[in-house]
Amino acid sequence: MPKVALFVTCVVDLVTPDTGFAAARLLEAAGCEVEFPGGQTCCGQPAVTAGEPEAASRLARHFVKVFEPFDAVVAPSGSCVAMIHHWYPQLLDGAWRRRAESVAERTYELSQYLVDVLGRADVGARLEGTVTVHDACHMLRHLGVRDAPRALLGVAGATVVEMTESETCCGFGGTFGVGHGVLSGALADDKLGHAAAMLDGELPPEVAADVTAAGLDLLPVAGEVGPRCSCPDDADPCKHSAAVCYLVADALDADPFTVLLLRGRTRGEVLAGLAFRF
Repeated sequence: MPKVALFVTCVVDLVTPDTGFAAARLLEAAGCEVEFPGGQTCCGQPAVTAGEPEAASRLARHFVKVFEPFDAVVAPSGSCVAMIHHWYPQLLDGAWRRRAESVAERTYELSQYLVDVLGRADVGARLEGTVTVHDACHMLRHLGVRDAPRALLGVAGATVVEMTESETCCGFGGTFGVGHGVLSGALADDKLGHAAAMLDGELPPEVAADVTAAGLDLLPVAGEVGPRCSCPDDADPCKHSAAVCYLVADALDADPFTVLLLRGRTRGEVLAGLAFRF
């Protein structure tokens, strides 16, 4: 039984913790002994993109020390795994670089590990419906992972429909989405528009029920360039990050993407975002 360390990443830890629990369940279903090293922190990618290589190097050395003892390191994030593979050898030198390269050789994105390493596309999951896949930049370009997520979805019973420009950037880019909100939002709108095509303009009944229950509307807000804050006390459009909307989603016990995309969005934009739920 492989001994696997789960690296949950900052976003999963702070924004979507259910993803971490789901990743652990998938690995256990594939026959892995899953451990969660308590000393884990950030992989260092935000520091690199902010132009702080020294801070990134400290985080890289800490990552290596924490995860060296394990047979494999698995993360539900192609971006963070790409950071370890691509940047650690550039940030570190000497013995630290050799240690980092050794850890990188056995560090994998979740679907990559399940399908390409373990050969377990069937992990007992079942999903009926139509889905589309966005090929994340780092996962595709740095790791070369494209087929593994589709294999998992196909074996689970889903119908995978390829959207136009599945390999085009979604606009997030870590801190890029914070510092360049208008450009980031435009890229995201294009991506969501491509995903919406597979829904043929129809709002699935279960999603429509979520909308009604949350008391949200589908009316556009003039001049808006991004999702509204969703804060009841904030009547004006703002440029807060998506994380704010996730917090509101948690408070409403609603799907995060529903809350993120409904406030201040047109019907077409809402349908686009909800495509990612299927």
